[in-house]
Amino acid sequence: MALDNEPSIKYPSQAPPLSDGKNPHVMIVGAGLAGLLLGILLDKAGIPYEIYERAKEVKPLGAVMSLNAGVFPALEQLGLYDELMKLSLPATGGLAIYNGDLTRVTSLKSNVAQ
Repeated sequence: MALDNEPSIKYPSQAPPLSDGKNPHVMIVGAGLAGLLLGILLDKAGIPYEIYERAKEVKPLGAVMSLNAGVFPALEQLGLYDELMKLSLPATGGLAIYNGDLTRVTSLKSNVAQ
């Protein structure tokens, strides 16, 4: 099946094809955080993959990242958990959610001691 928008960048894995021929060659669409982490995990497992990204260049993004406990096992497998904990700060103020016109939709207060 041909894609209308061919990817600008393709990142093939260095893993050789698996010998049993039953495991798939994985196509990852998007070189964002999730796509790159999946590529690393597949590489560690010896599963061949390719990452496709539409953007022609990397652009710096100013953002805050919030991770819940469900992602910690994957970060441990990648050897990133301890480093992340060194760089992280607790969310002591709570959480506010805004809609597209910056009107506050809801907020939650944190019970973490400051």
